[in-house]
Amino acid sequence: MDIMIAGAGTVGYSLAQTLSFTHNVTVIDKDIAKLNDLDEDIDIMTLHGDIKNPKTYQSLSQESIDLFIAVTDSDEANLLSTLIIEDVVEVKRKIIRLKNDGFLTTHVLEKLSIDYAVFPDITTANKVKALLAFPKANNVKSFHQTKHKLVSIRVQYETDITYTVGMIHSEHVSVVGIEREKTFFIPQEDEQILETDLIYLFGSAEVIEILSSKLNKKMPSTIKKIVIFGANRLAQKIAKVLSDKKLNIKMVDKNIDYCNEASDFLQGKVTIINALHEDHQLFEKEKLKNADMVIAAAQNDEKNIVKCIEAKEYGIEKVVAVNNDKEYYNLMHKMGVVVVRGSKAGAHYAILEKISSSSVITQRHYCGGRGVLFMRKIYPHSTLIGKAPKTMKIDKAMVLLLREEKIYPFKDIAYYMQGDIVIVFVEDKNKEETEQWIYTL
Repeated sequence: MDIMIAGAGTVGYSLAQTLSFTHNVTVIDKDIAKLNDLDEDIDIMTLHGDIKNPKTYQSLSQESIDLFIAVTDSDEANLLSTLIIEDVVEVKRKIIRLKNDGFLTTHVLEKLSIDYAVFPDITTANKVKALLAFPKANNVKSFHQTKHKLVSIRVQYETDITYTVGMIHSEHVSVVGIEREKTFFIPQEDEQILETDLIYLFGSAEVIEILSSKLNKKMPSTIKKIVIFGANRLAQKIAKVLSDKKLNIKMVDKNIDYCNEASDFLQGKVTIINALHEDHQLFEKEKLKNADMVIAAAQNDEKNIVKCIEAKEYGIEKVVAVNNDKEYYNLMHKMGVVVVRGSKAGAHYAILEKISSSSVITQRHYCGGRGVLFMRKIYPHSTLIGKAPKTMKIDKAMVLLLREEKIYPFKDIAYYMQGDIVIVFVEDKNKEETEQWIYTL
């Protein structure tokens, strides 16, 4: 595809880096230094100019582009650029990143013919909220094709029982990935599940909840008291979605302006603490040590890690760090910190998954992008109905078939039925050949 990206910041750079392997990518930005960095690191085209200025696009030679992605930090610039670009070239699809979730309730995006808008703050807040239903989980993913969930659990046994992957597999749940030390892999049936493994379970929410209580004895079974470090816009949205659950929530920040904004936004539903230094003693002074869960949602990844370490020292097992830098992923997992993608990382993956998905096939990343799942549903009138499945010849891949909410090994299926869902779990390095296989079933 011919793809144009408006914005060479963190999100634009990471998208260009990923997409340039298989697509023709052009990046536009008014910051020449950022464009020079892109030119040096990645094989792409760059265009210097303000994305809000129509003159910027006049030098474009092509008559059409397949995809236009606007991901600057300015909602105004992103919206305007999607309108201006269409006056210069034909655009087949448009994707936009927005901070203001007020656009969710307007017809602006529809009028601008925007195919997909990602609201990363809302996405991050909802990911934190999902942890409440699975208090022992590190991450929870939902899908529109099925009620089944993909949930990661840190194994903390405190028992003499040693589970294998095969002991857990049933028609209701499967182990579809293991992170051990710094390595992620798709396990075989005889693989032993070890203490401190982070395992990925796909299946019935009820069954996963029961299993999580057996696999992890340290995390709390229920969450009632929450502390949020940070009162910025993202932290406010996290507090907002959690306050609907009628929890006891305390929010801490040294920035008085953020605290005042949070107080107005949350309307007294959250206790807001303006701590000048946010020192270590706050856990004692404000009784933060009694929390069931601590969420570090400051704008600085390193600061979030420090707050989680402090909380761990006070015996709080459920600590969550909002993170944008993938380099910290292994470090935080090793320390027992739950990682939730921040707004920038969330926007990156949400856009990649939207580009790679279709009306029939869904693609999602997990385990910090090292694992990928593909999900294809057999809809009514599909030509696959009644046909025998095609053999999968990709190493280290797990293929399952979901039929009437029950999980079956793909090799046991004689033919496809309406409503079947084919699901493939693979390591990221096998993503392209898996994509080709599932699109050509």
